[in-house]
Amino acid sequence: MKEKKKLSDGEGGTGVSRRDFLKGGALMGTAAALGTGAGLTILSPKWSFGAEKREGPIRIGLLPPLTGLCSVYGEECAHAGELTVDMINEEGGVLGRKVELVIQDDGTIPETAVPAAERLVKKFGCAMICGNMWSNSRLAVSTQVAEPHKVVMNNFSYDEGAICGRYYFQMNAVPNQQIDRMVPWMVKKYGKRWYFIGGNYEWPRGSVAAAKEALVKAGGEVVGEEYNPVGTTDYSSIIMRIKEAKPDVLEPHEAGSDQYGFLKQFAAAGLLGKIPCVSTYYDEIFAQSLEASVREGFYACNSYFMVVPTKENGVFLARLRKKYGEKAVLTSFSAAIISCIRIWAKAAQKAGTTHPDEVVKAQEGAPGQKYGISTVGPQGKVAVVRENHYTTQTAHLIQVQPDGSHKIIQSWADQDPVIPKRYGGCVASVEGGCRPEKEKCPKFPGE
Repeated sequence: MKEKKKLSDGEGGTGVSRRDFLKGGALMGTAAALGTGAGLTILSPKWSFGAEKREGPIRIGLLPPLTGLCSVYGEECAHAGELTVDMINEEGGVLGRKVELVIQDDGTIPETAVPAAERLVKKFGCAMICGNMWSNSRLAVSTQVAEPHKVVMNNFSYDEGAICGRYYFQMNAVPNQQIDRMVPWMVKKYGKRWYFIGGNYEWPRGSVAAAKEALVKAGGEVVGEEYNPVGTTDYSSIIMRIKEAKPDVLEPHEAGSDQYGFLKQFAAAGLLGKIPCVSTYYDEIFAQSLEASVREGFYACNSYFMVVPTKENGVFLARLRKKYGEKAVLTSFSAAIISCIRIWAKAAQKAGTTHPDEVVKAQEGAPGQKYGISTVGPQGKVAVVRENHYTTQTAHLIQVQPDGSHKIIQSWADQDPVIPKRYGGCVASVEGGCRPEKEKCPKFPGE
C-alpha cells in the first residue's frame, strides 16, 4: 500500500489524507484535494482570474460526489480523472504543458456543488470543470458558474436534456440514447404493460417521460407511475401497488442509495423473477454492493459496462487495476469522465489555446459540420453534436446472470442525442449563449 500523501489547501490549511477525504473527513470549506499520482497537485494559486496562463501546468477541475447520497461513486470518479490525466501527460500533455487535476467534492447537492465549482474557477484557475452527478447540482453549476464565468463545463453524468448553454457539453447519455431502443426490445420480449417509479426530481421525471413516449410508440401502456421523496427508506406501499398492478415490466428510476433500498425490498417481497425489471441506472458499483441473488435476471441499459469487449476498454482497465488494485471499478460515470477530459484536451490542442471561447469553438466543430471533436475510449466513440453540445453514444443492454456477472444482450452504437420536447429545444452553437426555439433557455418544468 502506498504511503499516504498529505496535501494542504494551498493557504497553510491542515493537510488531509486521501483515505480520510474519501470518507468525508475533509471539510467542505477547504480546498483539500485527493492525490498521490502524477497530475494531481494543489498549489497556492498564482493565476489572475479571467486571464489565460500561458506557461506552467494547465489546471482542470473535477467535481465528484465524495460525500452525499451518491458518495459511493466518488472514489471511482477520482480514479478515472487521475489516470486519464496521467495518460495525457505521458503523451506530452496539452500544448506542450503538463495537465494538473484539481478535485473538489460537490457534495451531491447544489449548496455545496456551486461553491466547489467556484473554487475550481476562481481560486485554482481551472481551464475546464468536469461535473456533476445530480441534475440539480449540474443545472446550478452550469447556470451559476460555467455560463457567467465563461468556463468550459463537460458533464460526466446522465442528463435529461434540460441544460442548454454556450459553455456546457454533455458527455454521457440523454434519455433517448438509453431508452428508445431498450423499451421496444423489452416490450417484444416481456409485454406491453409497464410500471414506472422514480425519485421526485428532474432526471427520473425526464427519463420516465421519454420511456412513456417510447412505450406508446411500441404499442404499450402505463399501468403505474409514481415518484417518491429522495431518501425514501420504506418502499413497502409502493411494492404493494406494483404487485397489485401486475405489470409485464417494471422500470425503476431511483438513484444512489434509494435504488439499493428499493431493489433489496423488491427482492425480499418475492417479486424478483416474477416481474421483469429494467433500469437505466445500474452499474458495477451496484454489483459490489448487492448480493447476486438480489440482482439475478435484472436488466440495465447504460452507455458503458466493464464487460464491453473493446481494445480501448481493455487497455484502460488494465492501467486502472495496475494503479489502484484489482478491485478498481469503472462505471458509465467514470468512463464519461475520460471522454470529458480527452475531448477538452483535443479541443485545446486544436485551438492552440486554453481560452474557453476558442475551446468551445473547437469542441463543437466548424459551422456547417454536424459533429465536432470526438474521442474513442472505454465508452466507445463519443462525438460532440455541434448544434446542442450533447454527444453521440452507444447503449448496452445487459442482463445479470445467476453468478452475478453481466452479459451484454444487445448494443446500439453511434446514437445521436435527441433533446426532449419538454425542454423546448436548444441550439447552443452560437456566440453569446444558447438559443432555444423561442429565444429563451429552457428551465425545469414548473420553475
